[in-house]
Amino acid sequence: MNSDFLPFYDQKKKDYYEGLNPYLLKKINGHWKTVLDVGCGTGNLGEALQDQGITVYGIEAFPDAAEQAENKLAHVLCGDIERLALPYEPEQFDCILFGDVLEHLVNPWSVLENLRPHLKKDGTVLACVPNVGHISVVLELLAGKWTYTKAGLMDQTHLRFFTLHELYALFTESGYTIKSVETIRVNHPSYHNAVEALHRVCVQLGIRQDFLTEASAYQYVIEAGRKGE
Repeated sequence: MNSDFLPFYDQKKKDYYEGLNPYLLKKINGHWKTVLDVGCGTGNLGEALQDQGITVYGIEAFPDAAEQAENKLAHVLCGDIERLALPYEPEQFDCILFGDVLEHLVNPWSVLENLRPHLKKDGTVLACVPNVGHISVVLELLAGKWTYTKAGLMDQTHLRFFTLHELYALFTESGYTIKSVETIRVNHPSYHNAVEALHRVCVQLGIRQDFLTEASAYQYVIEAGRKGE
């Protein structure tokens, strides 16, 4: 995480660190024993997992949130995931969670690579990542804009931007195989005409065939495992 962006995080509303990602929660395997939650916030998601009998470790960059998480999780490491020396054992975790985290990192490739040895050979990475190819962003680009906001797809604290194609590249290059993708859609009626018109253009130009479906994807939930294992 680039320290230059810390003032922007300080401007976040308090509940930014208190979220419980429902898309990740519903994918949790009840047979898992140990989970690492990267960017655990105040620990609400991890607490829900511990209620299921899972031991949860957390990593959180912001001291106030980490302090609250310490009261809920088995262990919390406070610091920047991109700079920390990780104290975990090889193949310690059944699952590693990234709930809206990878887009905030300077080098998410390196973070995924560094955590890979701590994931069991049959373990799972679950990640929720925004789609920069959503129609709302595409229309802004066509209008000549790339305007950051305090939240959402163009959050001013986002350092990396991904489409589905680039997410596959991210995980593949970092030593993982994507097993499944769930698409979280925002498909407001006001976008319909634009999506259909742009889809026709994409097809006519031979650029892509999937714009009609991918332009409504607001987030992707990725399930991945260690490559070749």
